[in-house]
Amino acid sequence: MLCVAIWAFAGSPAHPEGRVTIRVSYVNSYMKPIQEEIARRFTQMHPDIAVVLAAPVEAWGDQLQRTVLDTATGNGPDVAEHAFNLFGEIVDRDLAQPLDSLIEQEKDWASMGYSPRLVSLGTYHGKVWGLPFRISTPIMFYNADLVRSVSATPGEFPSDWQGILQIASRISALGDQRAGMFFDYQADGNWTFQALLNLRGTQLVTSEGKIGFNNAEGLGALATLSEIGRSSMSDMPREQARQSFAAGVLGIYVGSSAQLGNLLRASANKFSIGTAPLPRSASNARIPAGGGIYMLTTRDSRKRKAAWEYIKFATGPIAQTLVVEQTGMMPCNDRPASDPGLLGKFYSDNPLYVTSLKELPIVTSWTAFPGRNSVKISDAIREQLRAVVTLKSKPDVALEAMTRDVEALLR
Repeated sequence: MLCVAIWAFAGSPAHPEGRVTIRVSYVNSYMKPIQEEIARRFTQMHPDIAVVLAAPVEAWGDQLQRTVLDTATGNGPDVAEHAFNLFGEIVDRDLAQPLDSLIEQEKDWASMGYSPRLVSLGTYHGKVWGLPFRISTPIMFYNADLVRSVSATPGEFPSDWQGILQIASRISALGDQRAGMFFDYQADGNWTFQALLNLRGTQLVTSEGKIGFNNAEGLGALATLSEIGRSSMSDMPREQARQSFAAGVLGIYVGSSAQLGNLLRASANKFSIGTAPLPRSASNARIPAGGGIYMLTTRDSRKRKAAWEYIKFATGPIAQTLVVEQTGMMPCNDRPASDPGLLGKFYSDNPLYVTSLKELPIVTSWTAFPGRNSVKISDAIREQLRAVVTLKSKPDVALEAMTRDVEALLR
């Protein structure tokens, strides 16, 4: 039986002498069934290793703080999942171990499915600090039945913001509490706002760690949010927005591709779901990879090998197949997509899951501002995004305030 515990309050369960126990910390309760299945399969293959899963937190910033605090009290994890945009702070605090020497010891590493592009997502200051466990991109989910009822071209979904906003407005005009669109501006680390910036060819943070959005492209991103608000978006908690979409009330939901599996299950037999990428506004458009990496956070030499085995399994082809099938994320390993026995047939039978996978060629890093105020900066930006989407602030005013707030926190 898989042991699940919050180790800050409970000690590790007893296991036969000689068996190694590793503690694994991850994010998001919707991942719990998947994490438990991965741990179950791993322990079947490695009966000499016991896995204890921590109860998940719901935000990446909270996960960072949990690792910091638990390690300080001697209850830190052996393996911890951290966001692509925040794991550098874990490294800077000396709370993780690099994986380079372990990778060098793997004789078949080149054939294990870890492409340089994927490994780079866990690289910091020239060293590999973690392997990607889950990758998602912001995409559009739409109620195909509602879209079809208001569209001049029922078989197509618009590929530009103007057409999408027209569809949203027409859905709202149907009445009966219909809402046209919800854009998840509340996403951790301003992830969806960064997507709007990257798709316009600019950045949230420059490579020098400075503000990258105080320009025409940043103003354009905020103008799009303002237009979304004007097209009928109601500000609500993101979970409520997902529930509204699954109930058939909300026409278009912009959020993480990781929600695809949940939305399909919640909306089953009610209406047809469609998926589409966010519009690109520049020839050098990019999309930020959401999700996180598994990091080796134990200093115990005996647990180090066991933790490494777990990281390899969780990021390997079997576990990654489970993650994709249950969520809608793209695999963090190159092998499953081309293997008919893993995801090859799954993708051909489930084309909605391909929308995010097609974004892989333009995937870029999900970034955060440097220093220990990165979470506070994210919160400050989010407040300005809320003001814009609720039409309480104009894009140019919000851009000025956002720039001022971030500059103050960077100082």
